[in-house]
Amino acid sequence: MVYTVLITVWRKPGMSSEAFHEHYENSHMPLIREIAGDIIPLAHTRLYVSREGPDMKEVMVQPSVCGDGIDYDAVAELVFKNKEHSDAYWKILYSPEAAGRLPADEEMFMDRSKLRIVQMGNRDLMFRKDFFPEPKNFVESA
Repeated sequence: MVYTVLITVWRKPGMSSEAFHEHYENSHMPLIREIAGDIIPLAHTRLYVSREGPDMKEVMVQPSVCGDGIDYDAVAELVFKNKEHSDAYWKILYSPEAAGRLPADEEMFMDRSKLRIVQMGNRDLMFRKDFFPEPKNFVESA
């Protein structure tokens, strides 16, 4: 079974959504790949909140009864082979050999005081049978 981590990320105050996305994809992700090498996750999916208008309000698909929107700007899902793989990844990213390069880069585009990195539990998927006729083929492969 894979080991999944979810990260919520807030952009640095005053930074545009476009500049945040640009830095995350074109500076931060290459830096992660450089530092972690072959220890990178099996998958590292990033999803960015759609925002519009002068106040950069998130685009809500369905109105919420529990209050106005969300304040984070991106969610990342990292999938590892197992917990040991995850532990090795975080250890190398923040190792003395990395010389603080990752935190220094994070300071350039994200609000690190709000950064949240959590372990996820069960991973359940729903498939359309007409789109994925055999969901069993989607199971992880080692």
